[in-house]
Amino acid sequence: MLILNKLSPLLEEITSYLNQLLEALHSEYQILSSNNLDLINEVSQNKILLMEHLEDLNKERLSVLKTAGIESDSRSMESFFDNHPDQQVVLLKKTWDQISKLTTDCEKQNNLNGMIIESNKRHTENALSVLQGKQQGTELYTKKGSTIKSQNKQTLVRA
Repeated sequence: MLILNKLSPLLEEITSYLNQLLEALHSEYQILSSNNLDLINEVSQNKILLMEHLEDLNKERLSVLKTAGIESDSRSMESFFDNHPDQQVVLLKKTWDQISKLTTDCEKQNNLNGMIIESNKRHTENALSVLQGKQQGTELYTKKGSTIKSQNKQTLVRA
């Protein structure tokens, strides 16, 4: 099957880059946790390059699938795997499952890193407020989870 000859090495390459991205995200976590911000630019640049390459590989994957008449959604991929039970497709499905797991792992690690960055940002903003002599606002959360500031005005008399 011609699609397998094109898709198999492509999925292997995607898997390799996702592993590298997960390693970069773990490195970023270590840097953020230890406040070793001198290295953050280097890791960020590496992440950007990996993401750009993964984006290019995904475009190529979508093109291969489209040429073969296969939709790019998960259901169509699963259907393709189920309808072609030969050994080469079984191996391809294992690679696809690995890509799905790595993608989920990268997303979780990226969210964790984002929470650390947000926490550091809040600490920095609070420290700046104190240094500038500004009243600190209380952070409230909207239904969607984003933050809004509510200014607590301290007055001597309340009605």
